[in-house]
Amino acid sequence: MTTPEPRASGPAGSTLGRSASSVQDPPAFPPPVETSILARTLAEVKGQAQFLLYLADQIEESLQQLDAETDPGHAAFLCKLLAMYSSQLETKHHGLGEKIAETCQEVYLTVREFDANLDR
Repeated sequence: MTTPEPRASGPAGSTLGRSASSVQDPPAFPPPVETSILARTLAEVKGQAQFLLYLADQIEESLQQLDAETDPGHAAFLCKLLAMYSSQLETKHHGLGEKIAETCQEVYLTVREFDANLDR
């Protein structure tokens, strides 16, 4: 028993009744853009940005509490908390800037590759 040859299908559908040599290749579309790495990177940027927003909210709230604080012990605690939040904000800010720069470069390269494939 012979194995039937696989049939290629073009954009118009089945190639039934046509020889393999008469089948035209479908138009050359650009390959799908590799977005999983880019999506992961964007998710990291969004996560870091959300954390920065959280820190900013915490700093704002703690500053308001500090303004109204009359207990010196609690005021000292709030000052230490603010110093910690401030340090985290600075650290995450630098990390986010680097991650944004990397992400922008990746987006640029992805778009450039996609455009190059469209021009073919």
